[in-house]
Amino acid sequence: MTNGRFLSVRHRAMTNSHKSRMSVAYFGGPPLDACIVAPPVMVTSKRPSLLFKPFTWAEYKKVTYSMKLGERRIDFFRKCTTQQQIE
Repeated sequence: MTNGRFLSVRHRAMTNSHKSRMSVAYFGGPPLDACIVAPPVMVTSKRPSLLFKPFTWAEYKKVTYSMKLGERRIDFFRKCTTQQQIE
């Protein structure tokens, strides 16, 4: 969504044997036919939309369910593979 301007980090949770913790999962998403693409405000002449090809939410979910939990799903939609091409 940010066309590479902001990078996400992997979620990590630390366990604590002295204090209990409760987690609640919430799942939401756009309609299956929604096109996922960087918003125009994130696309500039210095940072053209070259990182990811547009995809639908249905395509993303299909890839998600076909991969292992630790694999980066978004990389399936990446146009380029090296950091030099991104910068």
